[in-house]
Amino acid sequence: DVTGRLLGEGIAAGSNLELGIEQAKGAVMAAIDGALTEAGLGPHDYGRLHAGLALASAELPHCYHAFLAEPLPFAEVCLTSDAFGACLGAFGGNEGAILIAGTGSVGLIYRHGAIHTCSGRGFPISDLGSGAWLGLRALQSALLSHDGILPPSLLAVRVMDHFGRDQVEAVRWASQAIPADYGRFAPWVIEAARDGDELAQALEEELLGTLTLLLHGMHRLGAPAIALLGGIGTALAPRLAQRCPDLLVSPRADALEGALLFIKNKELPCLHP
Repeated sequence: DVTGRLLGEGIAAGSNLELGIEQAKGAVMAAIDGALTEAGLGPHDYGRLHAGLALASAELPHCYHAFLAEPLPFAEVCLTSDAFGACLGAFGGNEGAILIAGTGSVGLIYRHGAIHTCSGRGFPISDLGSGAWLGLRALQSALLSHDGILPPSLLAVRVMDHFGRDQVEAVRWASQAIPADYGRFAPWVIEAARDGDELAQALEEELLGTLTLLLHGMHRLGAPAIALLGGIGTALAPRLAQRCPDLLVSPRADALEGALLFIKNKELPCLHP
């Protein structure tokens, strides 16, 4: 409510604007309906709601404007990106920098009232060091191992077994796969690396090197401290801290809190005025 008291929570998946405006709108409405139900409210209360939304791909102008052009039944809708929402949450509404490494990845620096985005342009051309990126590298390497170019590997066998050891099936799958599909291979890499698989260890080292490159680059761009977020980022945080001493900090809160801060503070920068 207006005092910051949590009344209810709702969960839904699929709010990446680039994967479909209607799908994202449906996910937002499902999450809001869940929160309303938990709070003892309902659709008749839509007109009293001020919705602060931090959604993936809102940094893209066509996605941003297309979503806001959709009819929404709320008193007010304020939209920003998941990355800026995460940064606001991580630093309590103050300036700061974050690197998210989950299924996708993005770095964001909020400094001197301006937002600077690093990587995060979408998979496969960007989103370096993400779960989708790692999954793609695992599949590429598994195919090379299957061809005899790379040495045998338990990780490669597991990946190829997923496709019935059929390269044609892997190609067919890749023609339809979305980032989350590739991201499902990422835990396999981490598990196999832990078990001593050399291919997986090489991929994990490549992952660490890529994230370190992003962190050092963001530091050179003026970020004095960076909060590391996302499933991959938090899992590798201790090892990345060794490579980036005195740079990483713990986030204060998440993107949900950031979205609330965004709707409350009209002085925060708008992505697309």
